[in-house]
Amino acid sequence: MKIQNLEDLSAFLQVAETGGFSGAARRLQVPVSVVSKRVARLEAALGQRLFQRSTRAVNLTEEGKGLVPKVQRLFGDLREMEEQFANSQDLKGPIRLTMPWGLSQGPVAKILTEFRKKHPLVEVQVHFSDALEKLVEGGFDLAIRFSTMEDSSMVARRLGPNYLKMVATPAYLKKHGTPKTVKDLKAHPLLMIPQHRMRKFQKSGVTLNELQSTPSVITNNGLFLVEIAKAGGGIAIRSHWDVVDLLKRKELVEVVVNDRLESSNDAYIVTPSNRYMSPRVRALMDALVEEFPKFLKTEPN
Repeated sequence: MKIQNLEDLSAFLQVAETGGFSGAARRLQVPVSVVSKRVARLEAALGQRLFQRSTRAVNLTEEGKGLVPKVQRLFGDLREMEEQFANSQDLKGPIRLTMPWGLSQGPVAKILTEFRKKHPLVEVQVHFSDALEKLVEGGFDLAIRFSTMEDSSMVARRLGPNYLKMVATPAYLKKHGTPKTVKDLKAHPLLMIPQHRMRKFQKSGVTLNELQSTPSVITNNGLFLVEIAKAGGGIAIRSHWDVVDLLKRKELVEVVVNDRLESSNDAYIVTPSNRYMSPRVRALMDALVEEFPKFLKTEPN
């Protein structure tokens, strides 16, 4: 038996983790035919079939299942060795980050800008999606998610709490009056995404949906709702990091009534694996965890 190079083992591991040759090819940035050739070469060297292939699926054989943890340990040891001797000032290479559209404005852009100043050879590829993208299959290194993180296969670090705030322009409130109680909100268009309709006020238990008696704009784009509020179209209900800069600039002001909305899920930075994280990905994850809370208030009003 003679394994010719690590590329064959890498191709095998990528197919095993992504569940297919196409996913492995995307992660390795090579044609599918190259991945297939490398896996076939490894199977020939080992004298064992590692995958059962069909037109619909690729499944590991028992021999393949036994090989996966061994190869993972091998590449984990190699990465740890590289990290041990790596100069953090010379980090380079791509990082693929996915996060919700709601974070396209706010602290993340500022953090990434400062990170790039320190590590100009790192290319950060940002993908926006409100869907829960599959990290391994999509080839993502990191994801920012609003979740309780029930998926034990993911490694997550908390970025901060997610408080909902009600905001409007000073001109709108001057013209239409400032609500003082939960019931007062019925007289105003409430701008919210569908996911927030059943959000309750903590003391009364009243939902935002029960207060939506005035016709409003319906959309799944929270940033668009902020723009509607800025144009004087009503009171927007948004996560505090979506509006923190606008509140500081006094373009919007917070509407505070006699009850407080329950908070949404906290924000987390998520990665498929902590053991095999490259130095550049670890550096960005550390930067987000350290800097993200500095842009936010730690307590709701």
